[in-house]
Amino acid sequence: MGLFSSVLHVRGTKREKFLPALDDVLERAGFKRAETIPLKKKGPFSLPGHDKAISKGPYYLVSELNGDWLTLIEAHFALEDAPDLAGVGKQISQALSTYALALSVHDDDLFLYNLEHNGESLDGYNSCPQYFESRPLSKAELKAQRHSPEAFAPLLASRRAMADLKALLDRGWWTAHDSGKLDRAGVEPDDHDGFVFEGERMIEFGTLLKLHGGDGQYPYAAWGESPIAWPTFVAVRYRPGKSKRGRP
Repeated sequence: MGLFSSVLHVRGTKREKFLPALDDVLERAGFKRAETIPLKKKGPFSLPGHDKAISKGPYYLVSELNGDWLTLIEAHFALEDAPDLAGVGKQISQALSTYALALSVHDDDLFLYNLEHNGESLDGYNSCPQYFESRPLSKAELKAQRHSPEAFAPLLASRRAMADLKALLDRGWWTAHDSGKLDRAGVEPDDHDGFVFEGERMIEFGTLLKLHGGDGQYPYAAWGESPIAWPTFVAVRYRPGKSKRGRP
């Protein structure tokens, strides 16, 4: 099985402000915060009850504000009734009047993102729109899914960075589409210049936008295996039910 990873980045927001907003979003989805646990150097896998917790309710790893971005890692996987991370990001962006950027890799074959600002969807990306489809998508359907990275202009340092971002996003399926090299089923040729593993694209994307707050490679794609400063994170676990108002 390839890489599965879902990460949310929220711009310019400290954790003490972010967590109550996250509680409100999860409460609307039918969950209450059960516990918040500071992480130690060995990370979330060393916590008591980690394996059971990921199946009982939404489970997130939340960093301090690092550079321009706070990071939320979705620690649960394929959890029934858990809120969609892109939807969480949209609600958070509205509640905190900021940018939220949800990233996801599916089985290392597909990279997705959703960029939100003040509750408004600015851009979305799908590295291979044909991936889950049983028929070739129409021109109108593809146009509706076409990414518009110009929305990232306020978040990038230079025009060169924008050019790099566009090249990064187009590489693979979209370049094959634009050059007429897809086959009749809408599939990219095996020998086309794309990403063998979409986790690599996520790493390059996060590194370009400095979503991890510094130099070096973005570490949150394969977060379970990456060297991460875990003591800057807390584990936040939710369970079904309504929260008690007034809890700090």
